[in-house]
Amino acid sequence: MSRRRPDGLHLEPLCGLLRRLSPNIDYLVIGSGMARGLREYCARRVTLILVSMTLLPPLLAAPVAVKLRLGAALEALLIASAAATGFMASLGLAVGLPAFSYTSRADYLEAKFHVFASTLASLLAGGQNLSEALEGLARYADDLKEFKVEINYITLMTSLSQDPTFILSELAKITPSSSLKTLADSLAKGVATGSDLLSIVRYQLETYTSYYYSLVDKVTASVGSLLEMFLSIGMIMPIMVTIMGILFSVYPIHGISFVSLVVLAIFILMPILSFMTVVLIDNQVSKVKL
Repeated sequence: MSRRRPDGLHLEPLCGLLRRLSPNIDYLVIGSGMARGLREYCARRVTLILVSMTLLPPLLAAPVAVKLRLGAALEALLIASAAATGFMASLGLAVGLPAFSYTSRADYLEAKFHVFASTLASLLAGGQNLSEALEGLARYADDLKEFKVEINYITLMTSLSQDPTFILSELAKITPSSSLKTLADSLAKGVATGSDLLSIVRYQLETYTSYYYSLVDKVTASVGSLLEMFLSIGMIMPIMVTIMGILFSVYPIHGISFVSLVVLAIFILMPILSFMTVVLIDNQVSKVKL
């Protein structure tokens, strides 16, 4: 018997449940880089999440139930409800983690797409066919470290002698980069129709460059607007605090003092606004990082 059989029997119901909750979770798990497949994800992370989040709420609820003296039936119901809530929450977390990681990885890969496409174009221009070019991407793993998941997948599929069209079709489903999805689909169709593959890659590079220039303009405008908003608030807030201080000196309100307003503005509101501005700017800039 195979050594994987018992483990497979143990994990198959769990993996099947996750597939029913999220039909695309296989691609999300691989594309997010969290695991090499759903089975590995279930074994390494989901099992731990389910066990910990299912057991922790009952352990916390049991002392509360005993302290409230609800009676044996109500105590059992409370503990069972806590366990059920933890189990449902763990399933939501198990499904949400790959989706969140997959989405977070998309913008980062999109900014590096030109490196991947240029490398593939240079391999095709050197006279290699598509299978050789895809296999040759592994030699540039250091330069394409952001695409480690995709390159490892291509390497695995080529080692199994899979058809390039199948590899590209599956790659389009796995990668979160929209440009790489388009390139993989275009190359798969190009193989089927006998088109010039190098021309397809170059066309995708030109399209990406045009898109990237427009994205840079959009991000620049967004960052500029955020900075203008932050500066405007920074200039208006001292004036507002001063006006409020004058009003309170004429019409005092019990429990509110001018000093409390200054403390609120300087030590609470301004740090919060600064943090939010930095986060929003970083989110925009991350889309165009090279």
